[in-house]
Amino acid sequence: MAFYREYIPHPALQPFVRHYLLLHIQLDPKTPHDSLPVKPYPPSTEQCLYFYPYDLTHSTKSGNKTPESVSSAIIVGQPLTRMNIRINTNYLMLKVSFQPGGLFRLLNIPMYELVDGYADIEAVAGRTMKDVNERLPEAPNYGAMIQIIEEFLLRKAAQCRHSVLPIDIVAQRMLNPAAYHQLDRLAYDASLSTRQFERKFRERVGISPKLFTRISRFRQAYKLREADPTRSWVDIAYACSYYDPNHLIKDFQQFAGTNPSQLFDEELACQDFFAKYKSH
Repeated sequence: MAFYREYIPHPALQPFVRHYLLLHIQLDPKTPHDSLPVKPYPPSTEQCLYFYPYDLTHSTKSGNKTPESVSSAIIVGQPLTRMNIRINTNYLMLKVSFQPGGLFRLLNIPMYELVDGYADIEAVAGRTMKDVNERLPEAPNYGAMIQIIEEFLLRKAAQCRHSVLPIDIVAQRMLNPAAYHQLDRLAYDASLSTRQFERKFRERVGISPKLFTRISRFRQAYKLREADPTRSWVDIAYACSYYDPNHLIKDFQQFAGTNPSQLFDEELACQDFFAKYKSH
């Protein structure tokens, strides 16, 4: 069985949260671990909370061989490197994807401290998060899980000391790769000097505006190929405003650790494996 769904956050949380994503995969417990495919997760423009109420993942960063240990609830900063995840036989992932700057405002953490890394949420949120982790595995359904997490987020939002600033609005516009990305214009719209804009952007998002834009464009190319596997990489490169296809390939090699075609061969292998289990 495989279940996948996105959920819209409570209106009071929408200035912080883009969406929730829930993925639950249940396989025969006797399935040999080595036979499960490795799912590639290249970087995207987001900072997230991840919850794993059941089996934990086996995650390996591209270029490494040793799996990284993961707890049942983690904060993930802006990723720069592809993660390879081998899913266990009872895998439930609930992801809270934040607006740019939203996680900084909610938890008051400078996001440059978590770039391409993660931290245990309990170490940051303390006892309230321990309560969430204990309640999630006992939840009777997916909706109840979302509700448990939303109750926690609403409490944190009520305590938030950081209001939405013009830089947060500008950063949300930057999620669209087709939007303008000239640094001086971005800074002007944020009512900041270019130096102030870059400094505050790193604090609230974790990385420079230029790198954020590159990852956003890379992710757009990835999504276009997902939507239409027959579309040529040359066409995708120019649709995403790359100078030429070699420029696109360079970004794939940096962010995904391989060329575009190899990445999607791995992605299709995972889709073929899980297609027979899909229920929704």
